[in-house]
Amino acid sequence: MDDKLAKINDHLASRTFLVGNDLTLADLVVFGVTHAATVGRHPNADALYVEEIDVGESAPRQIISGLVKFVPEEAMRGLRVLVVCNLKPAKMREVMSFGMVLCASNETHDQVVPVAVPEGVPNGERCIVEGYEAAPLEEVNPKKKILERLFPDMKTNSEGVPCYKGAVFKTSKGPVTSPLPDAWVK
Repeated sequence: MDDKLAKINDHLASRTFLVGNDLTLADLVVFGVTHAATVGRHPNADALYVEEIDVGESAPRQIISGLVKFVPEEAMRGLRVLVVCNLKPAKMREVMSFGMVLCASNETHDQVVPVAVPEGVPNGERCIVEGYEAAPLEEVNPKKKILERLFPDMKTNSEGVPCYKGAVFKTSKGPVTSPLPDAWVK
């Protein structure tokens, strides 16, 4: 077993909760409250944006998202969004991405909108999921399929509030929101 896999297994053993036979993983992802400052089209992909997003660090992060056909470029500029900040950096069509914008999507995936953050929440604040406040992994490797184990339990409720197994995603100024009720959160 390689060192990274051992580190993940140690983290899982020490920081997750067993609910029946279900391993709860919400504590493994950092959701950072951010502000999309710069948005442009990806030079090598018509369906992707390249965004410079302020996550409260010394410099904005470059993040690639597949939101071109769902959110106009003008609407993405200045939008306060939730970003998964501890993903392993990945190259998408020859351009590096250092996170993922969290979105809500209907069942047919013809409506996709970024999760909205309440006004007044500082950039870089960690969004918590009630009941799952343990320390996150330093880095989530997409090859380990950790997010894929989370996504089936991430949905908006009937009021459009993103939840993990029914527990609300919260900030210091209240829950994050979406205009899509009963939608998948990915």
